[in-house]
Amino acid sequence: MKKRSSNLRLTLMVAAAPAVLLLSGCEEPANTGLVLQTESQCDFQTDVPKDECHAAYQKALADHQRVAPQFADRAQCNDQFGGCTEVRDAQGASSWVPPMTGFLLGYAASSLVSGASRTDCQRYPDAQGCRSGSSSGSGGGVYRRVGGSSPLYRDYRSGEYRRPNGEATTDRAGRVYGDAGNTNVPARAVSVSRAGFGSSSAARSSFSSSRSNYSGGRSYGG
Repeated sequence: MKKRSSNLRLTLMVAAAPAVLLLSGCEEPANTGLVLQTESQCDFQTDVPKDECHAAYQKALADHQRVAPQFADRAQCNDQFGGCTEVRDAQGASSWVPPMTGFLLGYAASSLVSGASRTDCQRYPDAQGCRSGSSSGSGGGVYRRVGGSSPLYRDYRSGEYRRPNGEATTDRAGRVYGDAGNTNVPARAVSVSRAGFGSSSAARSSFSSSRSNYSGGRSYGG
């Protein structure tokens, strides 16, 4: 009887192991950022302090003016983004850039956990102590802190918001997860090829050179 009980326990343990692995493999990626469409939305969101949100918008706007993707053809730019404007470099050569139609807030990893409740605010952003209170921790909760920001461009073709390097983040405003919260921006503007911005063949040489010269690291996870 004792041997039978031991065999039964072993069978149950073996059967439970795949279930544990399956559950751990199904966990959603961590909430790493927030996509907003306008600066005015800073006053209504509850994820980060409002002053940090406004400062992040100003940084994203400055980066937009510095590294917005550049199209040689106006029609191509408008077909993908609409509302493109002409810019000229120091030599007088003209190109067309899309409007900044949103910005990405990347959360700082150091404040993803509430000091008061020890709640994992990164994985459970709606938990108590993760949305209310002030940045100093008063009122029983804490905000998450901004670790970086990036301008975003809404692609008419896919509905996705794209970073200045062409990578897509999400197709809607709100929280983003995993690598979608990466706020790296290229060191210089991407020159878009005829294939379009964000396509596999668009500005391939510009992507490869800019990826080795990012002006900053990831804003989360470290």
